[in-house]
Amino acid sequence: MLTALLLALASQTVSPPAQLNASTFAQVHAYAQPSPSDLGFMNLDWKSSIYEAINAAREADKPILLWMYFGDPRGHC
Repeated sequence: MLTALLLALASQTVSPPAQLNASTFAQVHAYAQPSPSDLGFMNLDWKSSIYEAINAAREADKPILLWMYFGDPRGHC
């Protein structure tokens, strides 16, 4: 029975408060924080040079993901 209760609580979706004010700020702030799955890209072995990436990809026999962005990445969200 305890297991069923815990599963029911874990499956509930959390929604932010309807309004942002001084009393709901902590809830909104907690809701807006990234989860560990949102930050998974930080665990990748990013290279800052295409030459480093080419050499690492050749050694590991893996493809390269080339991500290019010019300017502030938050600018056009």
